[in-house]
Amino acid sequence: MRVYEFAKLLDVSNKDLLTLLSQNGFEVKSHMAALSSEATEFLNKKLEEQKAPKKTAAEPVKNEKKIEVQVPTSTEKISAQKNLAIKPVEPTKKVEVKEEVSELKHKEHAEIKLSTQPKEIIKEEKPMVIEITTQPMTVGQLADKFGKPSSELILALLRQGVVCAKNQTLSEKMVETLAKQFGVSLVHQQVQKQEMHRISVTTGEHVRKPIVVVIGHVDHGKTTLLDFIRKTRVASREKGGITQHLGAYQAETPQGSLVFLDTPGHEAFKNIRGRGLNIADIAILVIAADDSVMPQTVEAIKTAQAAQVPIIVAINKIDKVEKQRLEVVKRDLTRYDLVPEEWGGQTIFVPISAKTGQGVDQLLEMIVLQSQMMDLRANEQQAADGFVLESKIEKGRGPVATIICRHGTLHVGDFFVAGTVAGKVTSITSSSGQQLKLVGPSIPVQVSGIAELAQAGDIFKVVSEQDFRKARDSRSALSQLTLPKKVFGGEGLNIIVKTDSVLTQEALIDSLVKLADKNEQPFNLIAAGVGDISESDVTLASDTGAEIIGLHVRIESNAATQAQKLAITIHLYDIIYKLLEALEERLEKSAPVKMVAKKIGEAVVRKIFDIKNIGIIAGSYVKEGRFLRDARVIVWRGKRKVGEGKIKGLERDRKSVKEVHAGFEFAFLADGIETWEVDDRVECFIEVPENK
Repeated sequence: MRVYEFAKLLDVSNKDLLTLLSQNGFEVKSHMAALSSEATEFLNKKLEEQKAPKKTAAEPVKNEKKIEVQVPTSTEKISAQKNLAIKPVEPTKKVEVKEEVSELKHKEHAEIKLSTQPKEIIKEEKPMVIEITTQPMTVGQLADKFGKPSSELILALLRQGVVCAKNQTLSEKMVETLAKQFGVSLVHQQVQKQEMHRISVTTGEHVRKPIVVVIGHVDHGKTTLLDFIRKTRVASREKGGITQHLGAYQAETPQGSLVFLDTPGHEAFKNIRGRGLNIADIAILVIAADDSVMPQTVEAIKTAQAAQVPIIVAINKIDKVEKQRLEVVKRDLTRYDLVPEEWGGQTIFVPISAKTGQGVDQLLEMIVLQSQMMDLRANEQQAADGFVLESKIEKGRGPVATIICRHGTLHVGDFFVAGTVAGKVTSITSSSGQQLKLVGPSIPVQVSGIAELAQAGDIFKVVSEQDFRKARDSRSALSQLTLPKKVFGGEGLNIIVKTDSVLTQEALIDSLVKLADKNEQPFNLIAAGVGDISESDVTLASDTGAEIIGLHVRIESNAATQAQKLAITIHLYDIIYKLLEALEERLEKSAPVKMVAKKIGEAVVRKIFDIKNIGIIAGSYVKEGRFLRDARVIVWRGKRKVGEGKIKGLERDRKSVKEVHAGFEFAFLADGIETWEVDDRVECFIEVPENK
């Protein structure tokens, strides 16, 4: 019998039982470990002792839990931290509280203050320090981080000979150049990832639901697994059966309520997977038994390990393979430090079939056991704060954001800030579509009430009405510079991108940058927006000579009519990899053809004729290949190159011909070659496209 099974019999937590065994001299590694006969005998005695009244048996368990809560003694400190995030700390506070305040709270408080200060004060301060992300960053986003109008950055780029629109993506090198110019120090975003993961810290008074992220290679069954758990057809609603958004769902299971994040497996969505892992408590690595380890499997493992998220491996599609195949998958995963418990490791492996449901209940049980060991808690009494998972525009509601609280309770009517945008909560919708008045930690919901789209990954925080108005006014004060017409008339493909959400836009722009680098051809990203293609998009495309690319969007009727009149090309796609394949094909066709010289023949000079008013003619014999009129020739005398030119005339048997093949004598006149000698070696070359 295993530890967790006996914990159920005793009606105690796995953690309590492990502590009890350790105190009595029994060494047990984890809740999944098998109990020895001595340990079983000891626990059976305990079970007999507690079989009297059940209520009295339950009381010591509660007392044990209270003792464990006192060990970290962090509840009071954390509640003090939360107050510090909203109110300034008085100097008389304890030193302990000052040490425990998280960097994240300081950062959030500083961001609100920075956005409300006048520009003059910012300029007088010491050099600003901001975080630089490895994700694509537009001019507008960088201007927001610098606390300056977009126009200042655009003018700075123009002085360097670079023409950029507000929504055009900047390279990391260009961001560094602008940072130096504006006196800003850059810090890598890895710090922010560690801060984001603070959602998993076990602080506060209330036990919260575990956040479980499902990761793995594309088409290995991640969404199908969630589909079975939720008893809905989520996978069928995703185009092509692949997940293209970060879906967040709350699921009620026999083992308890769980929150799942379904991440895309396609390579283009690497940033989205990383974001999901930084928010989650537990990662379920879904790996197909018939495929074993694949590229995105490795990437998902490394990202989860970097985020220090516990991994539970779900070997899927066991209904398709023999049992021996499971051992192959386990052996493959040991190379990435995922060793099964039965092999002496720490990783839980559960064979499942997401299609039939085989093994899914056991997987859910392991998730609950893992979360119990982590003792996840949150403070529900403070003002809410958390993260933006996704944002998009919905008809009739405007911009909406999918969020998840890490602490506090969010109410309808609360004022909040999220990155550079501010809003007032007008509605809260659960993952099942139910309208809520409030929501606590670890529950994904959709919130409306923001004037514009929030960036995925932004930290949101409930603030006072006064702070909300300051943040909103500071944002609206930033000036914008419109794009000059016909400025993108140079080389490269001019495109306007429209997507259904910020997450999709982020993944698409990141993929376009990689595609351009791969093909050594630039994309001129004229603009990128969220929502259906409108008349203004068509007008901008006409002014800049661009094509419009839409992913998961439609064309408004007026825009379609306008596009037909102006002959604007619009491409609509439902699946991102089909869009990228089509663009790559376009790039290959439009790419300038690189020509290389190809040797097609070799001849030896046998006789020389100097004809007045014509020039020197070389009588030669073709040893191999062929010679063509207008081809280029190189003349060698021994090992020394003595001349190079172009065949101007070609004759055989006193007749002008286009080409001469091996085994025949011929005479030719070449421009650029003045001296000939008998036995000179002549090579003939033509220009052909590279790789052909």
